[in-house]
This record gives sequence, structure tokens and C-alpha cells, in this order.
Amino acid sequence: MQKVSAAEAIRAIPDGSNVIFPAGTIDLAALVPAFQGEVERFQRLTLYSGYSFGDYRFLAHGLGTHFRYASWQAAPRIRQLFAEGQADYVPMRFGEVTRIVSKSGPIQPHVVLVQVSPPRRGQVSLGVSVSLYQDFIRSASLVIAEINPHMPWTSGDSRVPVERIHLGVESDAPLGEYRMPAATERSERIVDHVLDLIPDRAWVQLGVGSVPDRVLARLGEKRGVNLLSGMLSQGLQQFVEEARHTPAITTGELAGNREFYEFCGRTRRIRMATTRVTHDVATLGRLPRFASINSTVEVDLQGQANGETIGPVQISGVGGSQDYVDAAARSRGGVSIFALPSTTEDGRRSRIVAQLTPGSVVTTPRYSTDAVVTEYGIARLKGKSLRARAEALMAIAHPDFRPALVAAWGSLASRP
Repeated sequence: MQKVSAAEAIRAIPDGSNVIFPAGTIDLAALVPAFQGEVERFQRLTLYSGYSFGDYRFLAHGLGTHFRYASWQAAPRIRQLFAEGQADYVPMRFGEVTRIVSKSGPIQPHVVLVQVSPPRRGQVSLGVSVSLYQDFIRSASLVIAEINPHMPWTSGDSRVPVERIHLGVESDAPLGEYRMPAATERSERIVDHVLDLIPDRAWVQLGVGSVPDRVLARLGEKRGVNLLSGMLSQGLQQFVEEARHTPAITTGELAGNREFYEFCGRTRRIRMATTRVTHDVATLGRLPRFASINSTVEVDLQGQANGETIGPVQISGVGGSQDYVDAAARSRGGVSIFALPSTTEDGRRSRIVAQLTPGSVVTTPRYSTDAVVTEYGIARLKGKSLRARAEALMAIAHPDFRPALVAAWGSLASRP
């Protein structure tokens, strides 16, 4: 690894490259400003990234002129770019990303930017973000690492030999953080219903958001729970400290604050892994009682779930939800759960809908949807007829919207 300045590292990127920027909570405090400062020397770069909790500062200048941007897991904060056609969305399941974005795949990652810990005994640690980056590092011709002393030295498959890093840039900026959304009475009622569905001695996967965050924090209420999840948030610390057993914990990404990252660096219980472990449907499906908890944008009365768009506007991605839905279906005693409030935040629109919003997509087909949870209860859909599904879903919709749903279903059901 050669130590260079951030500007020198950016100048080493060949024009015309596919460049992978990190996602999640990773914030390249040195490399992103350097990229923006050097962006005018490029004419045909393509940048790729997944879902970021950050502010996407690398898109601040030059998009559409000096580089293109595409994502396999879009974030709401860049939805306007998608609406205006300034950013491209590449649909793919998270478990397939490293097969599609690979040296032999349809998207070849020429350059990858990562954030790592300082070296120890010839290795660095990817710390809180491992899921995709071992594979990207092996595929890329140029690996640029921002070396940050605040990055924890995590356990599991987080280590990278120093010789795999071509250029190293030092930075002492605080790590990017994820702040849990505030709890509400409605979200706590949803959490109660979700916990009722999780069996004791389950293997649990959780998405990120108000409900999954709080389910994770309260999993100590269940007996013998283990975790195998693509991402785990700050509620993990409460679970570890309150669990009455020693849980197995495997994840690819960690999202929280500085104290949480320090905790993850101290404990050996948390095993970091790549998507070849965290999103492998066959492996997860062999686990008994695999419980998947995720959210979605809306569910229609047949059980189709849209987790990606508001109408035609891309706000999220396929992510790992379908990997986990399929794994839970294979698991003995498994359950997949979509947990969502019954209405949008302003209360103006039901998230249980007669038909998906025009222009939206089906992320999870009706035959795959298992349990849907709102603050009004639980709808179990597997094995139910279309009429029984509609009745179960209308029963957990917000009372203000149930009459319209009943009328809409009557009209749909009467069609020849």
C-alpha cells in the first residue's frame, strides 16, 4: 500500500472507469472532497453505490457532465435525481450484487473506494462495512482506502491484507453515523405484534428502520434468539447486554453511533461476513425457525408488496428482502414478516391498498408474502385464498380506510 494524498489518489483513477463508492454509514471525509475538487478532469466515469445513510456529497458537482451515477439500492434523499432522470437504477437482489458487479460480471468494478482501520500485522479491517467489499476488492484493478483510526477492528471476515490496497489516504474524521428514528406509540404496537410472531430459539434477520430497530433492542424478551442479518443497528448493543444466553451474531454491516462502533470493536461475539453468508438463500433456509423482519412501501389486497417506489419514482431498492423471504419459506418453522404502519406519516394515505399505486413495481409477489403486520394486528397470508387474504389485510388497515378498501375489493372481485 502506497500512502498518498486524497487528491493524488483521485488523480490515479483512469477516466472511463467504473468506480464503486461505499454505502451504508461509510463517509469518506477525505476522498469525497478530493473527488469533487478533481471531477472536471473526468469526462466518462460511471459511479456506482448502494444505499447510503449519508448525504451523497460525491454527487454535488459534475453529475451528467463528468460522470454518470447508478445505484442498485436507492435512497429517498436522492429520489429527485431518479425523478428527473439524472441517476440510473439497476434492479438486483442484494445477494446477487457481487456476481453482477464483478470482474466476470456485466458490471466490472475497475476502482473501489473503501474505508479501513490502520494496519495491524500486515492487515487492515473493513470494520463496520464488510458485506460487498471483500469481493469488490478482489475484482478491482485499483483499490483506494481511506484509513481512519476510528474504524473498529471487528471480528469475522473483515480483514484485508495490506498488499491488496494500492493507495492509502489518511483521515481522522468521525465515522458516519446512523440515528434510530424516534419511537412512537404506533411503532411500539407494531413491535409487540412482530415479537408475537418470532418463535423462541429463532434465527432472526432485521431490516433497518423504526420498527426493526426496536424489535432488535427487545429481542432479549425471547428465548435463545440468534442473529444472521445483512445489517444490524444500535439496538444490537441492548440485545447483547440483556440476552439471557450467549447469542450467535453474524452480519455484514453495522449502523449506529460512535459508542456503538466502539462496542462492536470490543466484543468478539459479532462476526462480520460477506453476502455469500448473510444473503445465501440455501444456507439461511437450512437454519431452523428463520424469521425475517422487513418493511415495505405498500401491500395490496392480494398480498403483492411494493418496497421500492412511490408510483414510478424509485426511492429504495430490491435490497435483500426477497433473499430473506425465500430463505424463511425454506426454513423449518420459518416466518417472513412485513411490518409497516397502516398509513403514511401524515395519515392521508393507507399503506394497505386495493391495488398497488399506478407506476409502482412488485418487489415481492403475492405467493411469497407470508405475514403482514400493522399497529392493528397480524395478517397471515400463506395458504389463504384471494378473498381470505383481502379480508385479513382489510382487518389490519387503518379503520378510516377500511370502508373504501371493502368497496374497492367488491368491485375488483366482481370483475369477470
